[in-house]
Amino acid sequence: FKTPDGEILDHVTDLEGLKNAIKTIPKESLEFHAASNHFSNWLAARGEFILASKIRPLNYRDFENSKEHRKQLIQLVENAIDSKKETHVVEFEPENFNPNKNFMRICPGSLGGKARGIAFSNSLISEGNLDTDFPGVSIRVPKAYVIATSEYDQFMRENDLWDKAVNAKTNKNIDTLFQKSKLTESIEKALFAIIEIIKNPIAVRSSSLLEDSQYQPLSGAYATYMLPNSDTKTNVRFKQLCAAVKRVYASMFHKEAIALIESSVHSLEEEKMAVIIMELIGQKKDNRFYPTFSGTAQSFNYYPVSYMERNEGVAYVALGLGRTVAEGEKSLRFSPKYPAILPQYYSVKATLNSSQNSFYALDLNKNTKTLLNGETENLDLFDLQIAENDKALKWVGSVVSNEDNVLRDSLKHAGTRVITFAPILKFGLFPLANILNRLLELGKRSLGCEVEIEFAVNLFKDKNQQPEFCILQIKPMVMGVAEELSHELEMTSENVICQSSLTLGNGQFNDINDIIFVDPAKFKSSQTKIIAKEIETLTAQLDSKTPYILIGPGRWGTADPWLGIPVKWQQINGAKIIVEVGLPEFPVDPSFGSHFFQNVTSMRLGYFTVNHKSKQDKLDLVWLKDQTIIQELKFTQWIKTDGPLNAIINGHSGEGHILKPQPEIPQAMDEHEATGI
Repeated sequence: FKTPDGEILDHVTDLEGLKNAIKTIPKESLEFHAASNHFSNWLAARGEFILASKIRPLNYRDFENSKEHRKQLIQLVENAIDSKKETHVVEFEPENFNPNKNFMRICPGSLGGKARGIAFSNSLISEGNLDTDFPGVSIRVPKAYVIATSEYDQFMRENDLWDKAVNAKTNKNIDTLFQKSKLTESIEKALFAIIEIIKNPIAVRSSSLLEDSQYQPLSGAYATYMLPNSDTKTNVRFKQLCAAVKRVYASMFHKEAIALIESSVHSLEEEKMAVIIMELIGQKKDNRFYPTFSGTAQSFNYYPVSYMERNEGVAYVALGLGRTVAEGEKSLRFSPKYPAILPQYYSVKATLNSSQNSFYALDLNKNTKTLLNGETENLDLFDLQIAENDKALKWVGSVVSNEDNVLRDSLKHAGTRVITFAPILKFGLFPLANILNRLLELGKRSLGCEVEIEFAVNLFKDKNQQPEFCILQIKPMVMGVAEELSHELEMTSENVICQSSLTLGNGQFNDINDIIFVDPAKFKSSQTKIIAKEIETLTAQLDSKTPYILIGPGRWGTADPWLGIPVKWQQINGAKIIVEVGLPEFPVDPSFGSHFFQNVTSMRLGYFTVNHKSKQDKLDLVWLKDQTIIQELKFTQWIKTDGPLNAIINGHSGEGHILKPQPEIPQAMDEHEATGI
């Protein structure tokens, strides 16, 4: 770039070079101001968004002279340099292990998607001046140690695992195969050094190359293991950690993960695994360990209500560990811009039906063998009464009073406990909404796209102990397909099978002839696991490359079978469009914070919600029942239509339509056809 007087400032490759370049700008204030604008553009082009956003608004009129202006610019650059040094990824050395370092890489290679997000979170906190904005809160990233991908390559090669893992018939066989294999000596030495010093619970998480990528992340595809890390013998804890690392490696070959990769544009050969050993956020309560609450926040809201806008974001929060949100179980949804508006809680009855009534925690006394059977066995579910005994419920709970059936924001009343987050969202005991708004704004500006943040919060009884807001992950939020909408298809009330005002996705889905349909008239919430098996059976009858529309009541992909049909990815891997049908006796609020819905967007599927209360939404059941049934099970039908169906989703408005087969339009004849020549 050039300064206004034509002087060329070249050879600037880093922030140190930029600082030196600032010192060479002519002193005339107008020229200096113009040059500082060039600097902000140069920074933004090189990904230094936070520093660029601080320099850009500076105006020469704000300073007494160019000397003060220059001094301020240099100070900002120096702060950024210092911040980078603090958040730099440190290479792990067992001999000189410093447990105070926040983020360390144990061996060469890629960090993987999740670990990159954690490293970025460190920079975001440091450069975003969050400690200044929220002086009463400790905003931080948990300590993390990353086994980079070079160890995975070596582990697979030295144990000759590739062919064996691909050809193994069951997940159990794969796990056994990996447990019998050996980690390299250098990694074992590093893990022993870590476990010797760290005595708190830890999470062992996957961080593959494809996880949390911007275009097709494999969200929730691989394993996470939470270890109490509480045995008095270091060697026992070391063996548990090694076993967890190998099980994360093994999870890449599990049938669910393979099905997800095959449904994406990726291949297994492209994938590599890094592993994160991360401090588990929470507090010890008797033999339980869990944070006050956890959640996710997204900068784009697929379900705006009232005067919310889609680009104002949405958050999902739940008492305890974050599995409640990740698995799509009952949690509280709100917009950080309007924390007082809670759409799920429009009445006392709705509050009782929608409220979380149990929470996840790590049992510190649990048998280690059980802990290594996957995340479903890692955590235990506890009643809200336990949280009240632990003094954790007071931060997030309210009561539907037995006396008058009124919602009371105090646990002093007798009645049914519900999770409303009233002390935080209504009375401001913790600035959750403000922190989320700030982080979403910073993340979106820094990454240049919509973002999602995972977090956990610890609130303490001791007023002298600062509350903690811990960023567990920040990643790009996949926004679905970006195809142009077709204007060739006519949409009338006669040719629309399904219409929804709340959809996921964007664009046009063409030429689908098959439907797997769960008849609402036959649906029973007590039979949803059987229904999921029926869907798996019908999916297997279809060729894996044949797309179909999946239609049924309740929340798809939930871990709670009473909320909907708990299908797994391999059971529906041919679905291109998923339709969720609300029933008067079964009104379930969708959960777009779960891994299931992250994969709906990353696989670029269409998702329709048909709200039985909305006059705009509809599903033509009469037309569906007139179609040809190829196979019928107790609750489920495989339907074949006479012609191709098309679906159109407007990602901006959230409206979607599925159209009946269109009559073929004869093509106009050319001159030779018309004359018969």
